[in-house]
Amino acid sequence: MSKPKVLILYNFILHYRVPFFNELTKHYDVTVLHSGDYQKTKEDNFRVLSREVKKLGPFFIQSGVIKECKSDYDIVISLFDIRWLSTLIYLSFFKRKNVKHILWGAWLTKSKIANFLRLKYMQKATANVFYTYSALDDFKKLGLDGKSYVANNTFDVKPGLKSYENTEKDLILNVGSLNKRKQNDILIKAFFEIIDEIPDNINLTFIGTGGDEASLRALTRELGIEQRVEFIAPITSADVLKSYYRRAIVSASFGQAGLSVLQSMGFGVPFLTSKGAISGGEITNIKNEENGILVDDLEDLKRSLKVLCNDMSYSKKLGKAAYQYYFKYCTISNMVAGFLDSINSTNTSIIDKRK
Repeated sequence: MSKPKVLILYNFILHYRVPFFNELTKHYDVTVLHSGDYQKTKEDNFRVLSREVKKLGPFFIQSGVIKECKSDYDIVISLFDIRWLSTLIYLSFFKRKNVKHILWGAWLTKSKIANFLRLKYMQKATANVFYTYSALDDFKKLGLDGKSYVANNTFDVKPGLKSYENTEKDLILNVGSLNKRKQNDILIKAFFEIIDEIPDNINLTFIGTGGDEASLRALTRELGIEQRVEFIAPITSADVLKSYYRRAIVSASFGQAGLSVLQSMGFGVPFLTSKGAISGGEITNIKNEENGILVDDLEDLKRSLKVLCNDMSYSKKLGKAAYQYYFKYCTISNMVAGFLDSINSTNTSIIDKRK
């Protein structure tokens, strides 16, 4: 018996999303239409359609969407961004009655007009899938009355890593691109101010590169701590990257909490960030002082880092809880379960409804 056919309207395929698409192919015949430069590999079980996209001010028009949606798909899943006009046109004028239409990934912003439009189009969909329960709850409060589901956004780390069992712990770790919105200068200043109050074998390690790297290096020289702060180029080898996570006391990013939160949790290392960090919802996986740390300001950051660096049992306790949380709520299979629920009107996905 053939599998139902699914078309996913996407923007640009990035490497972290590929395991999700492949997991979905266990249940459906999947085609992804996107406008990036992703090159399909022999391990990929989904079909890829690359289409041109044109930018008009803040908006995007993706070619081929309407034509492809007229093909014999049973389900159309659209990554929902109101700036991508092709999706809105398709929902307004070309939606077919015998096809299920799923919108994926909406969240509230400060724009009342944008939120109104999101709600309007979400009510046209067969079902809506959110990255977090918090986002789902926000739209329900706004009046969304359709079927709503959660597919916890994640980063695949199979088979995971129990870093909290490692005896050697001597790094405060920051993994990812070095840009100003991460506010890594605040992390460096906090490290400088506690450096005499933590064991002298503990270093601050950045893995990644970016436009802020030169100024961050200059700051470490200015503070005289360049011997305790290391900058390492991006690491593509999973085994090499894991060797750093094994030694990590904590992953710290003051200004941004993205998918690195999930990677850290899946590797058994607690994540520390500020309560106001830029996030696509990943920050909601952090339960303060249970599986990670949320801080208010520089002083709170200093206090938390000092506690973690001087109490390895506490760091490992948080790391173990982070690992357990990931494998309960944040696996790729659980993310796919959220989509299966939205298509089949079931309730199999495991959701953390705590704020």
